[in-house]
Amino acid sequence: MLMNGIEGRMEQNVPLKTLSTWKIGGLAEWVVWPITVSEIEKLWRFAQDEQILIRLIGRGSNLLFPDEGLRGITIVTTALTGEVWGKCTLQAEAGCSLARVAQEAGERGLSGLEFARGIPGTLGGAIAMNAGAHGEEIQNVLHTVKVLTEDGKIQTFAKEKLTFGYRECSLQGKAWILAAELQFNTGKKEKIKAQMVENLARRKDAQPLELPNAGSVFRNPPGDSAGRLIEQAGWKGKGVGGAQVSPKHANFIVNVGNATAADVLALIQAIQKDVFEKYGVELRTEVHYLTV
Repeated sequence: MLMNGIEGRMEQNVPLKTLSTWKIGGLAEWVVWPITVSEIEKLWRFAQDEQILIRLIGRGSNLLFPDEGLRGITIVTTALTGEVWGKCTLQAEAGCSLARVAQEAGERGLSGLEFARGIPGTLGGAIAMNAGAHGEEIQNVLHTVKVLTEDGKIQTFAKEKLTFGYRECSLQGKAWILAAELQFNTGKKEKIKAQMVENLARRKDAQPLELPNAGSVFRNPPGDSAGRLIEQAGWKGKGVGGAQVSPKHANFIVNVGNATAADVLALIQAIQKDVFEKYGVELRTEVHYLTV
């Protein structure tokens, strides 16, 4: 692939399992790690001109990649890590680690991201899915978002122009998030850091962090817990191939050894069918299966 004006790393036939916290997936035809927002725009235009499939991902912490691999260009944002801190604000590019930004905010005595200290994804991915934990969500600190729209325009939207829901944002599937501005409240550094330590401890105690996973697989139904329903249905510890419902937390599917996307999908579908038959509840996935 001849692509001029790209300084970031570019590789062919990259194992998708290296780009996923689930460690699952075939080969990506082309992977590019751009180092500037303008490179993303160039890649998008190149793909349109050449009629090549193109997609953008972060750390792959909420994605299931196909065993067949992905054709075209996969853009990974993790080298887009520019930051400008203000008194109570942060302007950051999409590839910034959400957990590290949360830690830095705490060090500065800025409150609002305590919930995010243990979330493994990027800022862009967190905004796209309105990531949250402990009753808080990323939208609560969001001020503006810079995106590349479906027609190739770079635009900045105020939060008020967007719609957020439970693990949803109106930008999802309609624009690529390039950067954002966050606004914080001031607080006592010791109190903020103590809350982060507590959140991390709770996460470690409750979640199977020792095995490859993609976080919560299913969204919690209104007024209930997906993990509770799955556990009650008897799925803890059960699996398909190398994919297993974690014995530690029933809403986590872990890769216990060479799991395939087919294993995970079969397990997800079996759980959905069983929970619906037993309790009449339709479990919706929180993770996204990337097929194109």
